[in-house]
Amino acid sequence: MGFKLRERILVIAAVVGIVLLMGDKLIVSPLFRVWKTRAERISQLKQNLENGSVLLERKDAIDRKWRDMNERSLSLDIAAAENKILNAVNRWASQSRLNMTSLKPRWLHDEENSKKLEFRLTGSGDVESVSRFLYEIENDPLAIKLEDIEISSRDDRGRELELSVRFTGLILMKEKS
Repeated sequence: MGFKLRERILVIAAVVGIVLLMGDKLIVSPLFRVWKTRAERISQLKQNLENGSVLLERKDAIDRKWRDMNERSLSLDIAAAENKILNAVNRWASQSRLNMTSLKPRWLHDEENSKKLEFRLTGSGDVESVSRFLYEIENDPLAIKLEDIEISSRDDRGRELELSVRFTGLILMKEKS
């Protein structure tokens, strides 16, 4: 039972097609996926390397900024921290000519490596004194963050404003040596 030449060519072509299909499914496609995954990983590692190099170049500046933040953070001593903030608030109020009506401190423990001292302040003044007071808070070197600000008018013309501010002071827990 001899195959004719045409039948042999068809059988050979079918076997070659099956072998190529199996080779593609079992060898070529998985290799392409692995190469693609490795290329993405290499690209990610190169980006991480570039980011690390930039951080190393900026290490001294970052260390200076961290030391500065640690120095500007409030003291671990509760009385000293409150006194520092109260002195700053009195300085801001006198520089801005804002009439303070109340100031209430409260301690918050939100993280294991830091605490916050929250203050609620209300005062009154004209537009210039309110804006100057807010400017003084924002530009003070202490580690202070404005959380909430509410400004309302105390008269019909809006010349006398009432300011209600909530701000927090940061206390970093020092690492044990």
